[in-house]
Amino acid sequence: MSRQHSLLEICNQILELDESMRFVGRIKDRKVVAFARNSSKTPLLDSELGNMVHYWASMKADIEEMFDGPLGKTNWMITAKERVKLVTLFLDDGMLIFSLDVDSNHDEIIKKIQGLNISL
Repeated sequence: MSRQHSLLEICNQILELDESMRFVGRIKDRKVVAFARNSSKTPLLDSELGNMVHYWASMKADIEEMFDGPLGKTNWMITAKERVKLVTLFLDDGMLIFSLDVDSNHDEIIKKIQGLNISL
């Protein structure tokens, strides 16, 4: 099984953890290398804006690294919008990004993902 296929399976596995999950993507070197969408939810962004969101998450991650020394490493960050929550989990070699319905319990979902025994 290729690494790409494996990442896609992992994204799908994470997507199935909670019904409020809309999108899961794995970012490495500022590029989305695998992603999965919840087919029962209508995307809120077209592909161009979706790509911008992924790029912006990478840019924010770069900015966060400036504060790692005095404050410690960033574990995750969240942007709460009126219609969606955007979550970024920091990994050793990139990020896992996902979007959730606005009324979701993001703390619980993050703990579920962190509790998975998988290599992201």
